[in-house]
Amino acid sequence: MFLGFYLVLVINMSENGFSQNIDLQHWMRDLPEQIRNIPFIYLAIPGSHDSMTYNITRSSGLAPDAEPILKRLYPFFHGTILRWTITQAVDALQQLLIGIRYFDLRLATKNGSDDFYFTHGVYAGEIYQPLKQIKDFIYEHPYEVVILDFQHFYGFTPDDHQRLMRYILNLFGPQLVPRQPDLNGITLNSLHRLRQQVIVIYRHQSVYATSEFWQPQMMPSPWPQQDNITGLLNFLKHVKRHPGMGFVHQAVLTPTPGFILFRWVSNLREKCAKPVKNEIYPKLSEFSPGRPIERDGPTRVNVIIADFVEMDNAIFSKTVIKLNFKLLNTESISHSYG
Repeated sequence: MFLGFYLVLVINMSENGFSQNIDLQHWMRDLPEQIRNIPFIYLAIPGSHDSMTYNITRSSGLAPDAEPILKRLYPFFHGTILRWTITQAVDALQQLLIGIRYFDLRLATKNGSDDFYFTHGVYAGEIYQPLKQIKDFIYEHPYEVVILDFQHFYGFTPDDHQRLMRYILNLFGPQLVPRQPDLNGITLNSLHRLRQQVIVIYRHQSVYATSEFWQPQMMPSPWPQQDNITGLLNFLKHVKRHPGMGFVHQAVLTPTPGFILFRWVSNLREKCAKPVKNEIYPKLSEFSPGRPIERDGPTRVNVIIADFVEMDNAIFSKTVIKLNFKLLNTESISHSYG
């Protein structure tokens, strides 16, 4: 059950008298018609980083992606390591209800099991329930589109890839958005007409076995690899993107072993996520969605991801969704997207 969040975004644009209430669980539906006709890759879309780590518990075992130092320290500093491994506090359904439409997924196999698991150094639960929550959500929200970015695969054989891909294809079937050479023709309105609601990005060469999944280069997601706010903001503003592709801005700090050592008794939420919320989120108002162009100012955004996306009544989702209303500039719509 989802409690304690104010799930409505109030948009007031005094310069043109525009005012609208946006229900976060239906925010794509509630966008003005002009924006729903803009290419999907030029919209601002909130996402979660390491989306499924909310399922990590004290009983979680080490996964194949664990760093060597983690393997050595885990038996002795179990609780501390978990505090720096968990990046989300609410499950897939609750993330969807507060407006998240992109999921960053890292998967692993486990010895002695045919199941697939989410991972972030330690196992974060089987994949099936969260994916079922997403499927149920889109069934009940026919105007919403969700991006599933299968970022990393650990301990996978070619047969494992085939099994996972078959599972995804069977789960979502005709709701998948097939890859196509020109992404400019994909809009929220066109997807709704086709009843297509799920974009799957599959970052492995197995993607070429099906036309239903998007290739990695169709939505690059460069890693900032920064442990300080100044470095992160500089990266977000100046990272380059291709004008005909989607893009992921990672608004996250990455704690190094040295960073953690000097903050041993704290956690990722306090020392990474909250500083980003306090210092990066206000700066997001300087960013804009839309077609990338050579100009002064920050790189145009598409997907933006963050840790602990539920903080402060989902202020992250509200901040990112609000950026779309910059697209209501009449000249921009008529000349750039017409």
